[in-house]
This record gives sequence, C-alpha cells and structure tokens, in this order.
Amino acid sequence: MTPLSRSEADAPPTDQEALDRLRRFGGDKLLREMITLFLAAVPERIQTARDAARRGEGAVAERALHSLKSSAAQLGAMHMQRLSERGERAAREGSLDAVLPIVEELSQEHGRVHAWLSAARDGGAT
Repeated sequence: MTPLSRSEADAPPTDQEALDRLRRFGGDKLLREMITLFLAAVPERIQTARDAARRGEGAVAERALHSLKSSAAQLGAMHMQRLSERGERAAREGSLDAVLPIVEELSQEHGRVHAWLSAARDGGAT
C-alpha cells in the first residue's frame, strides 16, 4: 500500500466548514438528511469494495470507492475521502491486493466518522 504523503498525513481528518457550507446552502433539515443517507450507505459501499476486490472485480471496487470518496468529501469526512481516493486509484490500476488494506482502514475510519457526523446531525458539538 502506498504510504500517505506528508500533506495527507498532516491534513485534518474532518472539515467542519464542509458541514457549515451545506447548512448555509440547504439548512439543518437538508444537512440532517444528507448525513443520515451517507451513514446508511457507507457500510454497503465498504462491503461492496471489499467483496469486489476479493473477487478480482476492479471496476466494481473502483465505482464503490469513487462513490464513497465523493460523498465523504461533500460531508467533510476528509480522511475517509483520501482513503477512498487511494483505494479507487489502486482498483483502477488493478492492484486489488492493495485495495483490501485500504478498505479495512476505511472500515475503522467509518466508526470515527459515524460518531462525528451523528453528533453534527443530532445537534451535538461538531
């Protein structure tokens, strides 16, 4: 697996400003709905990427990770976005052995992102 670049390693894992922009754009209701949809979709996308990598289906893994990357960036889950981008690139290049450890990192990151976005959605500190 390609190690994180210095800029990736130094980058914050979340971006509160992304949530603030969405709130300004669509209000609290839209933000809550987007967070709820994202949190419901993440486990399925991670599992799809994992299963596809194990079956040697790079295009399927790439699509799942691309979708996760885009959604994570929109909601400010920046470390998740960067991991998804690395996995997407590896899948596109046919390096499916590299996808699996990235997917495991994504699975771990999901717990932290879930807690952060749940707090934002439910009105807690973000």
